[in-house]
Amino acid sequence: MSQDIIDLLKVLAATLLVFAVSTLVMLYVIYLMAQYGANLPMIGSLPLSVPPEMVPMLAQNQILPTLAAVHVTATGLALLITSHTVDMALLITSKAVAVVITALLGFVGGHMVYLQLTEAVAIKLAPLTPVAIALVAFLVLSSILSVPNLRRLGQMRFVAAVAAIVMGPVLLVWL
Repeated sequence: MSQDIIDLLKVLAATLLVFAVSTLVMLYVIYLMAQYGANLPMIGSLPLSVPPEMVPMLAQNQILPTLAAVHVTATGLALLITSHTVDMALLITSKAVAVVITALLGFVGGHMVYLQLTEAVAIKLAPLTPVAIALVAFLVLSSILSVPNLRRLGQMRFVAAVAAIVMGPVLLVWL
């Protein structure tokens, strides 16, 4: 495992933990303000409620599969040209999207723990499967199938480019 991948995994773990804990704290502050701050002028006028359930929104959201499909197509196009800037843009994008997905998963994790502690709602991870698949896809696109790694294939990169250009639309329709 390269140092880049290890560093990315550390960032993802820290992001997940920070967003889960921050969400839990935020929701408890909202809960406490709603319970005990109703008579305070600045707090009593706020419509305090917990955020809407995030799991269905993340599970039914087609933004992540769409971004993955477009990224695969862009990888194919980038392999046909020689541009360090485009290569770096795709690499940074795949890592950034992985971090954003992890932050969303951290929020959902914190929200699930809050619901478990306050309302004894069972934690259900099955609806998060599409989000986890998107996270794995972007981790693969930022490591094994990154443009710089695929350029090492030499002339076979053109075959990989055509395969990626064809695979992008297939993924969009399939996912």
